[in-house]
Amino acid sequence: MKEQKNLTLAAYDAIKEMMLNYDIVPGQRLVFTDLAKKLGVSRTPVNNALNMLAKEGYLDFVPHQGYTVHKLTRKEAEGLYELREILEIGTIGKALREMTADKLARLEKKKNMFEKGITDQVHRQLFVLDAEFHATIIGMMDNPYIVERYRETCRLIFLRFRTEDLKIQRMKQIAREHEVLFEAVQMRDVERAKSILKQHNHNARENLFSIIFQEEENLEKIKARFPVEATAELNT
Repeated sequence: MKEQKNLTLAAYDAIKEMMLNYDIVPGQRLVFTDLAKKLGVSRTPVNNALNMLAKEGYLDFVPHQGYTVHKLTRKEAEGLYELREILEIGTIGKALREMTADKLARLEKKKNMFEKGITDQVHRQLFVLDAEFHATIIGMMDNPYIVERYRETCRLIFLRFRTEDLKIQRMKQIAREHEVLFEAVQMRDVERAKSILKQHNHNARENLFSIIFQEEENLEKIKARFPVEATAELNT
């Protein structure tokens, strides 16, 4: 029983890593027999792992059809970005009060890692590095529960959308925003840090939504320009 549980957790971690590395993408249908073969385990731990991931919101399950990687919806994204901002704004005051030289040095290291991770195209690891920069600020409070909640909130965003259409220019802008935020943290300027965090989250949300929800954005623009009757005709 213990061995089976360990195999399930190993399969869970491996599948999540495949999502992170973009080996499987949002909207893709998963065949657990193929996954079992690739991971070198039996079908049972893979099926158990897929069930766990579905319960966490990473996968969708349809009876008689199987599992697909969940695609982030606009409503989910709005809720997750709101939670992300609450976690950051709500903790920044205590984080800066409890900041030490060692904690600041760790934060600077995370900032530099994100900058060095920028290449000529967007990749999932950049989202991990971004989340770790912010998680390190929250971590100055020495409350691992809040830090893990923040990390999981970020994973529920960046593991569930496709990165193909995202622009590298936004990644460079994020690096600049990190630099400004780091300076505010270094100065223990809570109000400035809060203002920067709000703008940073706003920029991230607006950039992402305009790309991954572009079709919905276009429909909303049409609805704003035309009467309800005309919009109804466009949808038929």
